[in-house]
Amino acid sequence: MKLKMYHDSNCPYSRKVLIIAAEHGLDDIFDFVSPFTPEGLEGITRENPLAKMPALVIKPGFAIFDSRVICRYVDTLADQSNSFYPEESSELWQALRYEALGDGMVDAAIFARQELTRPADKHMAERMKKQLGKVDEGLACLEREIDMLEASMTIGSIATSNALAYLDFRWPQIDWRDGHPRLAEWYAQIKVRPTFAEHDFVESDLLVKKLAAATQ
Repeated sequence: MKLKMYHDSNCPYSRKVLIIAAEHGLDDIFDFVSPFTPEGLEGITRENPLAKMPALVIKPGFAIFDSRVICRYVDTLADQSNSFYPEESSELWQALRYEALGDGMVDAAIFARQELTRPADKHMAERMKKQLGKVDEGLACLEREIDMLEASMTIGSIATSNALAYLDFRWPQIDWRDGHPRLAEWYAQIKVRPTFAEHDFVESDLLVKKLAAATQ
């Protein structure tokens, strides 16, 4: 039986889950539901108290949420000899550290972008500057520590590459490759990996329609 997952094609946190599943050959385990329909919104509000995607219903009446939890769950469904969570303690903490960094960069990029959706006279320039500063610091850290990312494919490398993909998707005006040559080279290689390329970001028609309706 497939697992119901609240997801949309422009959600960076959902993309992490899809990449993990694809890497394990588990692409077909999901039954996707968009939260941008009335029925989907009602469902995700009922299944996840936070009403945020992704949320994965793993048994009737019980959903898990937050991409970090879902990724770990999906990883357990596969052969653990190919796990993206290292067994060795120091390597595991390193992988989880990079996952937190990648997710944090996405968080900051989303918060900054929210300012762009406000009327021009309501923009909070300092807030945007602060959030994009976090992105800049994250990029600098990844450039400095690229050797660790290159060492092996883990949840950390998936999350950090996902953050870079999200910057290309939502912040194309940020030329993050300039000044981060080793990071750019690493990303150029990982982005063409089939499981990454097959789950590239796609603008959500349902989200566009929802936003358009809200402005009428």
